[in-house]
Amino acid sequence: MLKRIVVVLAGCMLLLAGGLPAYALPQMSYTIDPMYGYRMPIPLTYAVDGVILDVGTPGLNKPNDLFIDGKGVLYVADTGNNRIVKLDPDGKVLGLYGKEQGVKLNQPNGIFVDEYGDMFVADTGSRQVIHLSPDGRFIEAFGKPESSLLSKDLDFAPDKVIMDRRGYLYVLNKNDFAGFMMIDALNRFRGYIGANRVPFDWSKLLVRTLATPEQREQLNNAVPPQNANLTIDAKGFIYTPTVLIDKDQIKKFNAMGDNIYRKASFGQSSIESGALEQPYFVDLAVDQYGVINALDAMSRKIYQYDQEGNLLAVFGGQGDVKSRFEYPISIVTDKAGKVYVLDRDRGNIQIFQPTRFADLIHQASQLHYNGRYQEALKPWREVLAIDENYPLAHRGVAKALMKEEQWKTAMKEFKLGEDQDGYSKAFAEYRHEILRKYLGWLLIAAALIVYVIYLLAKWMIRITATVIRRYGI
Repeated sequence: MLKRIVVVLAGCMLLLAGGLPAYALPQMSYTIDPMYGYRMPIPLTYAVDGVILDVGTPGLNKPNDLFIDGKGVLYVADTGNNRIVKLDPDGKVLGLYGKEQGVKLNQPNGIFVDEYGDMFVADTGSRQVIHLSPDGRFIEAFGKPESSLLSKDLDFAPDKVIMDRRGYLYVLNKNDFAGFMMIDALNRFRGYIGANRVPFDWSKLLVRTLATPEQREQLNNAVPPQNANLTIDAKGFIYTPTVLIDKDQIKKFNAMGDNIYRKASFGQSSIESGALEQPYFVDLAVDQYGVINALDAMSRKIYQYDQEGNLLAVFGGQGDVKSRFEYPISIVTDKAGKVYVLDRDRGNIQIFQPTRFADLIHQASQLHYNGRYQEALKPWREVLAIDENYPLAHRGVAKALMKEEQWKTAMKEFKLGEDQDGYSKAFAEYRHEILRKYLGWLLIAAALIVYVIYLLAKWMIRITATVIRRYGI
């Protein structure tokens, strides 16, 4: 109980820190208690390793997208300067692509680079996806596909773009609520994926029942929530954040277009600015461990989730010092686990290096997700050696103990991890083990009890009969 009180008080102190000026805020990380929802301070998960600011003259001007290739080379969609900036991992400029190569870009908002170094630019202003060579020369442009399945009134204004292994482009089109548009190499429309639906609302149904025809017409104009970005991992799964909703803000689509990620609410509402703020995820990045980094432009924080949707850590925030942001717009990770965050309003890129604590969490969560609970036990125990209150580590240890059929110890770990379902399962197994172990003795004891009751009843009957005979009752 004392430990929980300390954690709660520390969480309250962290909440109060939201009202302090930016210069007074140290780098910090926290997670969220799975049962009660308060913030739990944890050891630092990321430290600023550097800041990329100087890209020559002019500097970055309202950049909107960041991409990293397999070699760690960075590409920035420098929207305000109508160019693509290519940087090495340390921030050295390797190329500036735009009018110097005879390519007239107009509001490039998205950038994707394939394994050969070819660049695909979502050029919103020109209403095209522009294909550039590795040295920035124009190769081809993809405009609005000709298809009877597309409305003639549809405005093709690509905002973000990725490519899958087949060479299909997935285009996030501004103000298109049908999902991501798939386009093949011949600029043919191949359908949509990732469409959202207008959520069912009982109150709207009631209003529709009582509304006038004009009011019903307004209700019919309701549009589904829109995806803010998209990214693809090494296995071909497509991830997207959805804005202006309070649950299922993070989605993971398989090849069939089905969302296979956990259905839940992500992020956390806050009042740090004096008003209630809902999470507004603008970008996602998936690292080599399958950890999802969700960039919240509202709180200026990064939420990390594993592949089961469990929150691992939260870091970042608003401020004018390192590790904090003015308006973060895009996020990527490299093979070493570093996180790069593009700040649109500051025109810089902050580089975050994971700490030993973060590395252990990521390794353990990947092993845990793959069902290798015993292998995950070692890093989970190392996590607990650093922070004995980290709830997910207790749950990871508990599941490993479940595999070893140590039900009673697993119950203790589930309790520390505040996992009621896990505790119930461990308790059921423990109860079954006790019954199985002592069933024979229990049956013998039950038989003896029944026999004793039988003898007592027989004796009572005999005594009663004797009394009746003797006294003539």
